[in-house]
Amino acid sequence: MTDQSEQKNLPKGRRRYVTVLFADISDSSELAERLAPETYAELMEKFRSFSRKIIPKHGGIVARLQGDGLLALFGHLETREDDGRRAVEAAIDLHLAISSLQVGPRHSTQSLQMHSGVHAGLLLLIEGDVERGRYDVVGEVPNTAARLCSMALSGEILISNETLGPQARHFNLKEMHRVAIRGRKEVLRISRIEGRFSTPREVDSNTPNTNVCVGRDDILRELCETLEYAPANKVTLALVRGEAGIGKTRVVNEFRQRILGDSFQVLRGYCEGYLGAQPLQPFFHWVKAALGWRASASNLENHQTAHRALHILAGDQAAEYDSLVNAVYGTIDTADPKKNSKTVNVAELLSLLEILSRSQRLVLILDDWQWVDDASRSALASLKEKPFSIFVLIATRPLDEDDQNIKTTFTHELRPLNPSEGEQAIAALAPRVNPFVAQEIYRLSGGSPLYIEELCHAAGDGGLSSFVDRTAAAWINSLVASRISRLPEAQANLLQVASVIGTLLPISMLREIFGDTFDSQMIAELAEKDFWQLDEAHDTIRFKHILTRDAVYATVDLNYRRALHLKVANALVSAATSREAMFEIEEMSYHCDAAGDHERAWIYAEKAGDRALYSMALDRARAQYLVALRSLDEIEQLSNDLKLRWCGIAQKLAQACVFDPLDITHGLERFERAARLAQEVGDANALARAEYWLGYVNYGKGRPRAAVYHARIALSQAEAGDDLRLVAQIKATLGQSLASAGRYDLSEPLMREAVESKRQQSRPGSGVAIGSAYTLARMAYSFGDKGRFDLAQESFEEALHLLGEKTHIVKASIKELMCAVALWQGRWDDAQALGLEGADIALQCRSRYLVAMGRALSACGAWARDESETALATLTDSTDWIEERGGAVSTSLNYGWLVEATTHLGLNHKARRFAARLFVRARAEDTHGLAIGCRALAWQAAKSGLRARSEHYLRVADQTGSRRGSDRELALNLLMRARIANALGGHLEAKQFAQTALLPFEQMGMSWYS
Repeated sequence: MTDQSEQKNLPKGRRRYVTVLFADISDSSELAERLAPETYAELMEKFRSFSRKIIPKHGGIVARLQGDGLLALFGHLETREDDGRRAVEAAIDLHLAISSLQVGPRHSTQSLQMHSGVHAGLLLLIEGDVERGRYDVVGEVPNTAARLCSMALSGEILISNETLGPQARHFNLKEMHRVAIRGRKEVLRISRIEGRFSTPREVDSNTPNTNVCVGRDDILRELCETLEYAPANKVTLALVRGEAGIGKTRVVNEFRQRILGDSFQVLRGYCEGYLGAQPLQPFFHWVKAALGWRASASNLENHQTAHRALHILAGDQAAEYDSLVNAVYGTIDTADPKKNSKTVNVAELLSLLEILSRSQRLVLILDDWQWVDDASRSALASLKEKPFSIFVLIATRPLDEDDQNIKTTFTHELRPLNPSEGEQAIAALAPRVNPFVAQEIYRLSGGSPLYIEELCHAAGDGGLSSFVDRTAAAWINSLVASRISRLPEAQANLLQVASVIGTLLPISMLREIFGDTFDSQMIAELAEKDFWQLDEAHDTIRFKHILTRDAVYATVDLNYRRALHLKVANALVSAATSREAMFEIEEMSYHCDAAGDHERAWIYAEKAGDRALYSMALDRARAQYLVALRSLDEIEQLSNDLKLRWCGIAQKLAQACVFDPLDITHGLERFERAARLAQEVGDANALARAEYWLGYVNYGKGRPRAAVYHARIALSQAEAGDDLRLVAQIKATLGQSLASAGRYDLSEPLMREAVESKRQQSRPGSGVAIGSAYTLARMAYSFGDKGRFDLAQESFEEALHLLGEKTHIVKASIKELMCAVALWQGRWDDAQALGLEGADIALQCRSRYLVAMGRALSACGAWARDESETALATLTDSTDWIEERGGAVSTSLNYGWLVEATTHLGLNHKARRFAARLFVRARAEDTHGLAIGCRALAWQAAKSGLRARSEHYLRVADQTGSRRGSDRELALNLLMRARIANALGGHLEAKQFAQTALLPFEQMGMSWYS
């Protein structure tokens, strides 16, 4: 598959998902100074001896032993899904062993202590040498593990939460805090290991937002019916089967909750593939649970009560019962197996289960059957033949061969969640997540409940980059890698090559890459193992879960990966040339970029961006244009033509960003660079366009001052040329920027001139008409702010007419501007509906800002109508979401309403926070929500007896209303003065203020206020 030149470029290292343990002797420098050199050397030798014994015992390898520290790797040859657990178990044992060493004078000796850090992820594993140790590990993972080790106090083991995942149930964890680690984009959540659990801790199904079980009602109903009609004096088996992460444990937990009560006693046992698991483990778990046994001494009384009850229940078998219990406890609880006086056999365990089944119908849950030991398998076969009234529910992954012990079991196969079910799960796990992110969560998860849960946690932590970079938690990647490691080498290689081609790939491409060595049978075999879905009719394969594909892709060696990308790119280009059409232009862009073929990558990326922009897939357009710019930057020397091309692509990027400015938090420098390149070339038209888009982007980001500055530079450059259409565009943008700053006296003439100059060309649905439509809507917004609602309605109607029937992102903006005007007029129901309409359109066009803004403004209407707590939560969350990502145009509206709502509810601490943000926006010349916020603050101050402060806020409200020429604001200020005067006992003064406000309210049609 690879030629010799490709092989020469392969690095010596291997990419692996590995768990890294860093451990150090605590206070070693002080010890070295205090102890004799021979004594200290003896201690270090004992430490090394312990390390060489303990680390391999748990399946790890000591990669480096240096001085008082060690670096150990778990999963270095074969990634296992429990590598995180193995590393922690090894760290605990190592800490215990080291603590047995005593240092100091005879009468005041102290135990030696260690501190450790554990972290997992992808790294490059390179054969070591004398200097580097057995292995050299390269990447973020060892650095993070070392950082955790350095943070740990004496005796502590710190671990990143993403390392353990579900394996955390084996340990007593104390979550600490989030830390920023150099080299990582996201903060790291860490926990301290405080001990083991002898029996795995169960997920608390009563805890909110955990153990969500949706889309499984049919299976649960069938399970409950199977239990209800199970015959007496017979052992009945039922099976829930599915791949890792498909939701078996969730189904088991939900089933257990539904049947708990007086009729059944439910006991749970686990099988483990971990080397520390004991034979017959699930049977011991059942018996211990029935006896009320807990690891904590505080549960001794419960244990004794259960023990006495079962002793009485045993009747004439009481003596035998006592003997069996003693034998079971001796086997389970003795720390040193050599001290056991008796080994429990299967017959004794089954006798105990028979006694347990006398009082209540017994339901035994057996989790993770795929790890079952031979003794438990035989014990279950023996149990099946007994005349006991016992129901056994087995949860397992697909088995390589049918297990004879459960062959006749009634089987329930679990499938991925469909989009509707996925939406329910996401809503339960992350109820306030932005709908755009919710869509992305389901797309990335492929309907896997495990992946949905993990991505929802990332969303809850603010980890939006998880959906951009598509990086799963370390334990998920380890789970995928462990599945791959169990595949035959040929299948694993096929899977890796397929991951390079993409998530959806034609089988013909695999044939072309593999040539004569291609084995089509492996395609079906990997489909049976649930890695992908096969569509034979269309000769395509689709990875079931994008996160699975990404985890596989990350393990492919970098040079080999680039060589494969280049082969795919060449094949696509050749096929496109023969068809004289480029249907796969996005794939060409992707593969050329990944192969490092920058000369072609920017060409295909720009074309792919153009296609996405035409289709209003704004997120895809932004991504492609960024690839094009990055590829151009990789070219050693840009000619003047390529510099102008760079400027042109940057302008297209700006066009894709202005309706979703959240994507350009750190991207303004690209547009500034476009202006510099245009100056270098000396192209006045290119400079005018670069400054124009720089102004527009600043407008979208809610920076009116910068927007006006750049728009004026652009206008002066454009007017020196002969591009009249560009001049009209710039005037429109300058007018919009001035309007966003509340300078309606300057903005309206500019916007009106721009619309008039293009009115003859404004055929509904055309590009010119769409630009005019937005300008008209912005004019309508200005009219509404001033209280001219009749003119506002006329302009909105003309704007919608110009858009035509096409669903365009501008329609979302117009609907949300209409929503703001409806709020100003007091039409609460209309405002709520218009905001949601705008958010729905934005969701189709994938504009996160407009989705969030539409929901926020809609929530203002709902709050004003009925003071809904849900509406206030939506307004708060949406506004915070926008603010966290750099903010955008007119968010002072949101803050004004938030100040009004929180002061009304007496939430003073929140009101102060929102008021601070409101005044920050006002200093940036975004004052559209300033007056409503100041009125609320004035009312709050008046109620507190702070009349001077109240008057100050009212003066600010008057000033901002006058500056914008807003009769609406001034009338509302009069109404607030009337309200305050009335509350303070000035009823005559209040009546005068109210009567003065009534006439403008009636003239403006603000019937709710009048």
